[in-house]
Amino acid sequence: MDGLVFGLCALIGLVGTMLSAREAWRQRDRSDYRVARFTRAVAIGICTLGVTLAVPAVEDMMESVTGMNNAAKLGAHICAVVWCGSLQLMLVDWSYNHEVLKASLFARGALAACVLLAMLPLFINTTDETVEFTTEYATVPGVTVYLMVYLGYVAITCGEIAFLCTGMALVARRGGHAWSARGLALSSISAILGVAYAASKGSYLVTHYLGHPWPLRYEEIVSPLLAGLAVISLITGLTMAMVGRRLASRVATSAA
Repeated sequence: MDGLVFGLCALIGLVGTMLSAREAWRQRDRSDYRVARFTRAVAIGICTLGVTLAVPAVEDMMESVTGMNNAAKLGAHICAVVWCGSLQLMLVDWSYNHEVLKASLFARGALAACVLLAMLPLFINTTDETVEFTTEYATVPGVTVYLMVYLGYVAITCGEIAFLCTGMALVARRGGHAWSARGLALSSISAILGVAYAASKGSYLVTHYLGHPWPLRYEEIVSPLLAGLAVISLITGLTMAMVGRRLASRVATSAA
């Protein structure tokens, strides 16, 4: 399941990264929303790297090459944190006025840095040949705490992303920007799926701690599907908003 889901995500992410990087480079001289264009390309690129590391064959290769247990898991989780943080920075640049922009960017960057600083010691103190950082090893306290820190950050950031995307989608629709509205609406749905992914894994960890976990085999199906759908719909939504805006501009120019 993981190989199919995350392999498909990696292919879609590669296309999205190329389109976003091309758009950021094409408009590099524009001063408005420069942070948003750059962080969008970074977010999709980092996401693509993260889901690639989550493919089982790539995961095995990473451990073999680095000689480090759970190297790919750590890499994928770091990519997920940077991805969520980059998306926050992109949306803040779109949504906030310049008076509070720098403080808002700093606050979200600082939160991501704190999460990574909390995760790394937990990883170092817990990892060995007998442990994997998955819900299957919820009996290991270090794994549970590490995953809860990671999942808590994902849930918080995806919640804000859903809120901001929903608001911007409504504004875009009222302004007659249909493609942007559709893309942002899809991005909002993807963020909700991200919250659901965090809730799925997190609820298993919590119920396991309480002594009444729901079946692990179901969690191992539901969580990757939610993660895959979130990644695919977000990349598609952001690409729709970007490409659609350009197409609308070309149509308007042709009509004039």
